[in-house]
Amino acid sequence: MLTFSTDSMAHEAEMQAILWYLTGIAFLDGHFDPTERQYLRDQVVKLVEQRARAIVGDDIAGHREAIDRWVTHFHESLDAVAAEVSGYFTESPGEGEDIGQFVTARLKLRCFELLERFDEGGRRQLMQAADELIAADGVVHPAEKAFRDDLEHLLAEPDELDDTLVTHLDEGSVVVERASVLSVRLDDHPFLRALERDWSRDPARFAEEAESDLRLIRTFMDRLDEKRAKGAGRLAGKKEVGEFAPGDSFLDGHVHVYRAPENTDVELLVVGDLHGCYSCLKAALLQADFFAKVEAHHADPEHTPAMKLVLLGDYIDRGRFSFNGVLRAAIRLALVAPDDVYVLRGNHEYYIEHNGKVLAPVRPAEAMQGLQDIATQEVFASYMRLFEALPTSLLFERMMFVHAGIPRDATLRDKWKDLSSLNDPEVRFQMLWSDPSTSDHVPDDLQAANARFGYGKKQFQRFMGSLGLRAMVRGHEKINEGFRLSYDDPQAQLMTVFSSGGKFNDDLPKESGYRSVTPMALTIRHHAGVTEVVPFPLHYERFNDPKNNAFFE
Repeated sequence: MLTFSTDSMAHEAEMQAILWYLTGIAFLDGHFDPTERQYLRDQVVKLVEQRARAIVGDDIAGHREAIDRWVTHFHESLDAVAAEVSGYFTESPGEGEDIGQFVTARLKLRCFELLERFDEGGRRQLMQAADELIAADGVVHPAEKAFRDDLEHLLAEPDELDDTLVTHLDEGSVVVERASVLSVRLDDHPFLRALERDWSRDPARFAEEAESDLRLIRTFMDRLDEKRAKGAGRLAGKKEVGEFAPGDSFLDGHVHVYRAPENTDVELLVVGDLHGCYSCLKAALLQADFFAKVEAHHADPEHTPAMKLVLLGDYIDRGRFSFNGVLRAAIRLALVAPDDVYVLRGNHEYYIEHNGKVLAPVRPAEAMQGLQDIATQEVFASYMRLFEALPTSLLFERMMFVHAGIPRDATLRDKWKDLSSLNDPEVRFQMLWSDPSTSDHVPDDLQAANARFGYGKKQFQRFMGSLGLRAMVRGHEKINEGFRLSYDDPQAQLMTVFSSGGKFNDDLPKESGYRSVTPMALTIRHHAGVTEVVPFPLHYERFNDPKNNAFFE
């Protein structure tokens, strides 16, 4: 029998571990039916009463009010866990993976994160208690046993990371401020207004209308090729970003590098996943006064900050305005301000060709599905080529901007030699898919379980230190608060920003799970060696109005 801690915070951690483990087992078949839910609720009552007896003795009648409060609390926790796991089934698995495989790996990682916090004896007690509950019906299913055995194996693996391998930096301080409200100076802008045109549903008319977008794509890809030709090979031999000189600005393969010129302040507008939410993009640009600031710097570069736009990928799917809204605007912005706009690739920007047909292996794929009956294969092939051409990261001062995160440990051991390794196809792919874990270290076996894998805090610190970086800004992960300081270590900060969503956002389908998100963006100001990050909520509602957005006319 499990001996619960008498400390309320420790008990909370114990119960969270058990609830996740039991709920994970219940979801292994892809369902969590009312019978299973009620069974777990009944177990919560028994576990709370068991702890109460351990503290006050067998007579718990006089403590019923306190017991009921704890039961209610953990029933709410159980419901929250079940809701979070249900959300995993709406996420995007990698190519060749089914959603069940993806969810199982996510559940295994979450249970690993919670259980590894305990010492070996504590873990053994918690898993034994959960095992007894699972076996209460007299049957342990093969999938349940495999899940449990895998978890036990992972927890037994040693943490092989040596803290002495983490490099500490003395320069490049990054300060994250509290969220601020940015007001809109203009309700519209002619540059954006000219782009707000929907496509016809008639195939012949669509072909004519889409040709202008395909020309944009070809021109943009030509510009990228020109930049790559000028920057080719400049990453080779460079071990860390401090080796670049002030004023360096180039594209080598799929990696942008930009170091501010001496005596030049820089402001960056950073936008996370947009997923077809054009109103969120328009809000970010106009709230940050992007157009006016770019013009001001070009008119007077000595006395005004340089203004840059960083887009972290996932422009398509989920929302209503993917190709013809978000992606069209992103490409056009990059063409008119080629030195000021960085269009990075997300994991949804991934199409493949199979037997002469272009496919979208990342699901859901609403952008492609919405055009299946009117677009030719050549249209999809054009977007496929564009996606392959998109850069995957930006190195700015002591910061990295990328869609998801760092590569697997095994890949780094096998592939990494210097900063040019950021162009390795396997490294690039993995940096579009990974997510931070609350663990210090995620074992190789767990990282290899699926395309969307986790990395730990120590693994992140080691990667960042080896590149001479202080902070990473990424998207990829749907977070309801819109911005999260995922790792708050001054030597290696990790920030997640998500710019799609909104409870009342008409860019999204009514049933969208993204309505729970408060979409955010970032302003980042670099001055005298210090970088300040300020999140701000996006006023998307203003741009759902036909007066301010022609898509709604």
